Amino acid sequence: MGVRENKVETYLHQRVTDLGGTTRKWVSPGRDGVPDRIVILPVCIWFVEVKTTDGVLAANQLREHDRLRKAGATVRTVYGHADVDDLIEELKIMLNDYMRCDG
Repeated sequence: MGVRENKVETYLHQRVTDLGGTTRKWVSPGRDGVPDRIVILPVCIWFVEVKTTDGVLAANQLREHDRLRKAGATVRTVYGHADVDDLIEELKIMLNDYMRCDG
């Protein structure tokens, strides 16, 4: 049996916190399918759906993610710890670029 989704979610939160950011669990009453977490860093605010390595997005999640993207939001889906690590590397690059430009 693989890693549970809540463990991946906790891992995401820990890794973002290590970068100096934070995450918030997102629950939107009356709106099924919203991403699990809001990732907040000085360079971005992203919505992140967390799945296990064999997880699948449901139709309501696909629909809601599309709505958010059309409104201008960045929505990402991570599948397991390795995808969280990839996302963190992308965020590190953004943070480094921001720090160079900020002085």
